[in-house]
Amino acid sequence: MTRQDAEDYIYASYMKAAPYLKYDKPDSVKRHPEYTRDIIRRLHRGNISVSVTGSKGKGSAAYMLSEILRLYGRTGLMTGPHIRSFNERFRVDGSLISDEEFTDTVSSLKPEFDAVAGGLPKEAFISPIGIETAIAESFFAAHDTVYDIYECGKGVRYDDVSNVPADHALINTIFLEHTRELGSTLDEIADNKSYVIQEGMKGVYIGRQEISVSEVLTERAVKKGVPVSIYGADFEAFKIRYGKDGMRCDVRTAKRYYKDLFIPLMGSHQCMNLALAIVAAEDIIGDRFCENDEADEKLRTVLRQLSWYGRLSVISREPVILIDCCVNRISAGTAIEAARELGIDDAVFILAIPDDKDYLGVADAVNKAGYGIALTKVSNPYYRFEGIQKEILEKRGIDCVYKASLSEALDDIKGSKVILGTTDMLREIGR
Repeated sequence: MTRQDAEDYIYASYMKAAPYLKYDKPDSVKRHPEYTRDIIRRLHRGNISVSVTGSKGKGSAAYMLSEILRLYGRTGLMTGPHIRSFNERFRVDGSLISDEEFTDTVSSLKPEFDAVAGGLPKEAFISPIGIETAIAESFFAAHDTVYDIYECGKGVRYDDVSNVPADHALINTIFLEHTRELGSTLDEIADNKSYVIQEGMKGVYIGRQEISVSEVLTERAVKKGVPVSIYGADFEAFKIRYGKDGMRCDVRTAKRYYKDLFIPLMGSHQCMNLALAIVAAEDIIGDRFCENDEADEKLRTVLRQLSWYGRLSVISREPVILIDCCVNRISAGTAIEAARELGIDDAVFILAIPDDKDYLGVADAVNKAGYGIALTKVSNPYYRFEGIQKEILEKRGIDCVYKASLSEALDDIKGSKVILGTTDMLREIGR
């Protein structure tokens, strides 16, 4: 098995079933985490594990927590999607899985998954994220990690990551997204993601939410007998302020007050993610967490060194160019806020958002904020770009220009830019 063979194998079952799947069907019909449950639970070692879900920034929250926990023991991290290399999805103490170990791990797991796949009907498949979760379990075990963190996919109830018997759960802000797969209302989406809360957990940490979402999550936690910490009541980030190189804030928990923390990440939501990561780390580590001035300084040093590319990242200073994986109206608000705080009132927003995502909501938010708009596309044929966006926006009174490719947009549009779109947009731009 070559390196490419290993990556292709992760998607092989899905690709075989794809012709028989109906695009508009929800996850409850198409996905079957029970197919990978026995494999994932067999691989689980019983060490401290954390599941992370939510909406925008859940990967950032998982990453922050992993960097903090590294101070106290070897830590594994599984996230998705990747930006440049599939290996980015699997890390131990910040180091990506090597090509050789990735290939060897997939090869060792293949017979087990083949045995499951052989008995499936033509329209059923083993989820790629189920195989990825098994890879992560094996990789973490090989490196004797103490703490393992798993970012869930877009949902949880029908996501194979839910097969991991986690000890703790983080839930950052949930908003209306992936309605085709997860549900048409915010409460339905919250219900889906609430399945990250499992009986026997030691704690669930809930980020800032709409009242109805908080009620759905809290009800699930009470039902499962899991202690809950809620943003705004039990912990909080405040005195949030922008700087040219990142964010500063204070964090309050029931145990401690952390003053003037700095992270080299943009967006007020990242300060909320930081508070979420800190309150979880307090419980996971216990009394050893920031037990003295030396430990406090180590935490601050780790936070100052955070690097999470593509999440409201400034990739140029002259002119300012800001990029973000944003495909919906709510995320656009964060990008607009960052642009204003960075003083780039004359920026053009370049949107590389597929037709089946919320390009209209993003464009409307950007237009109302007074920024110019350029539409473009990514080259990956997997994404739907049928050339209809400009006409639809102009019928709604939203002025825009169209550029045939992302590279053309970058070359033709001068001055400050904010680039929003899919992760493939980040791959095309590069670092």
